[in-house]
Amino acid sequence: MNIKDYETMYYADSEKGEARVRGIYNAILKALETQDIPNALELYYIFIKEDTFESDKYMSVIIFPEYLALFEKYPEYQSISSYHLMWAYKWINESVGRFYQVSWEQITNIFLNYERLCKKFHYNLKTYYRTLWNVMYNNGVGQIDGIGNVRECHKKMLQCSRDCLSEIPAGECDDEIKYLLFVENDIEKALKKAIPIFNGRLSCGQVPHYTYTNFADYYFETGDLKNAKLYADKAIRVILKDYGYSDSMIYYKGKCMLIFAYTDLQKALNILKRQYHDFSKNKSGEQCFYFYLGAYHTMKCLEKQNRKTVSMNLPHDCEIYKETGRYSVCDIKKYFYDKAALIAEKFDERNRNCFYNNMLKKEYDFEI
Repeated sequence: MNIKDYETMYYADSEKGEARVRGIYNAILKALETQDIPNALELYYIFIKEDTFESDKYMSVIIFPEYLALFEKYPEYQSISSYHLMWAYKWINESVGRFYQVSWEQITNIFLNYERLCKKFHYNLKTYYRTLWNVMYNNGVGQIDGIGNVRECHKKMLQCSRDCLSEIPAGECDDEIKYLLFVENDIEKALKKAIPIFNGRLSCGQVPHYTYTNFADYYFETGDLKNAKLYADKAIRVILKDYGYSDSMIYYKGKCMLIFAYTDLQKALNILKRQYHDFSKNKSGEQCFYFYLGAYHTMKCLEKQNRKTVSMNLPHDCEIYKETGRYSVCDIKKYFYDKAALIAEKFDERNRNCFYNNMLKKEYDFEI
């Protein structure tokens, strides 16, 4: 059998996302059963690519050790499968910090193994340092013993030349903007760096979506609500145009919802109501936290406007589900807070800090 045969038999007719991922895994099991190692390796790559771009990435993180172990077990196939393995490894590095189920010891080993394989197959370490500084920053972890801190990793990333694993120019530009905004706190340099993204010369599937949201987040946290809303409007417009209310971009939708809670409350409420059903299936702790955080602040701002009840189409398995669809704003605010708090506790325990709880407990004294 070849790859096309596996596709036809197991996943060609499956919908993108979870159903297709299950079909690809069944194809992997068949390839392993028949000792078809080259196609099993290729199917693992297809599995991780599908889950990375069409789902919440959880199954990729769980399955990747199987893929890596199979790759290491059969060195005779490494020359033909190393390129795809390294791309899959890069995607795993970008995702692994988003799941509190993965310990820092495991994360450290994942990155050290990636560094080893980059050197073995003659790739430079640009993607290693880029994903590493992002994982540390996104979890409030200042440094990893034996590896370095956020600033050191970013500096080393810039010193590496590009290779075939590097981000496309739009992604690299967005990554540099994020660093300038949130590590260097240099809005002027960030705005200058963003010119080719803002004028449309640089773009990709996630840019300018990420870039607009990062500027909105920066302005919001510095109290500039006018610019925060300006960029949040730009972000949500392009996100909904390209992704709609699918289970994608949940992190960014949550960030925008938080900003709209204080700048355009009805828009925040609309996002929450239309997104909640698909969002509730998401397994990424990071994405869920930011969505619950935005939802909590949306309810908090409704409460400030003396709203007593709100209509929500919650899933039937939701702990506070009511057939009437009418909920006390106070009760549903507490529900979203408790959900965010549970995730924050798990991340902070994993990260050995209070990064997530500090975000959850942060008060915003904006006039609304």
